[in-house]
Amino acid sequence: MFTHTDLAQLQAQSLKMQGFIRQQTYSPESEKTLRRFSSWEVAELIFKANQSTLRGRLAADPSLPQGTVEEDGRQRWYSLEEINELRRRIKVNRKSLMPYRPANKRAIRAAIANFKGGAGKSTTALHFAHAAALDGYRVLCVDFDPQATLSHSMGLSDVAEEYTVWGIMARDLGHETDRMNSALRGAESGTALPQRKLPAAITDMGLNDLRASDFIKPTNWPTIDIVPSCANAAFVEFASAQYRHINPEWSFFAAVSRFLDQIAPDTYDLILFDCPPAIGYQSMNAVFAADVLYIPSGPGYWEYDS
Repeated sequence: MFTHTDLAQLQAQSLKMQGFIRQQTYSPESEKTLRRFSSWEVAELIFKANQSTLRGRLAADPSLPQGTVEEDGRQRWYSLEEINELRRRIKVNRKSLMPYRPANKRAIRAAIANFKGGAGKSTTALHFAHAAALDGYRVLCVDFDPQATLSHSMGLSDVAEEYTVWGIMARDLGHETDRMNSALRGAESGTALPQRKLPAAITDMGLNDLRASDFIKPTNWPTIDIVPSCANAAFVEFASAQYRHINPEWSFFAAVSRFLDQIAPDTYDLILFDCPPAIGYQSMNAVFAADVLYIPSGPGYWEYDS
């Protein structure tokens, strides 16, 4: 039978192996970096223009980003920041390269969900985010899955649970409880409303003082941010049940939606939710906050049935 000491040793060995794998996967600085894109990729795949057209624009205006030239001078390579600068400053066939965005609209929120594990939710969310970023859009990802595959794929591997969806929900509980307690009496009846008191375990976390932007972290893509996740975020399923008991009037299904409403409407163009493979508090928060529900499914019975 394993003792606590045995389990602690297994954990230490696991963390050591995790660190080794991360060292092999990431750069020597233990950071994920975004590669540069060739002039052919920029012209043909990203701008959908002829490569000679791009070369002509660059030659005509030396102030445009010129990229990094290979030693033999045969190829240029551009960072995403340089690509977006080109997108803002040049036109092809008198048309702007800036992506379409409806005026005076907030970002579209899309939840990627399937209650079957291994259906490709995180991979789909990752590819959607990358594709949108290459099209010039600003993207926010919200990782609801405690497995944190999306967070790890974007270079975030050391995340405190207070800065995950769990922290967002606990913060929302504090704000909503304060708001309800400030309404001393019912509007029509004048009946005194119950005063809810949160335990120190919640109030002492200091989440009430955090801004919405404190939960949002940059990634290795300059136009993609993320609300990351971690293994300890699985605690949200247990904590949410406890929070509902503390304040039965708290509309917990709207916690993430209220959080996103605090972000300026023009900050992002697209918000993607990577949901866990289960029906729970996190999945339901994602669905309630979403405008679009995208369900990836393989051709097999189990994926489709889920």
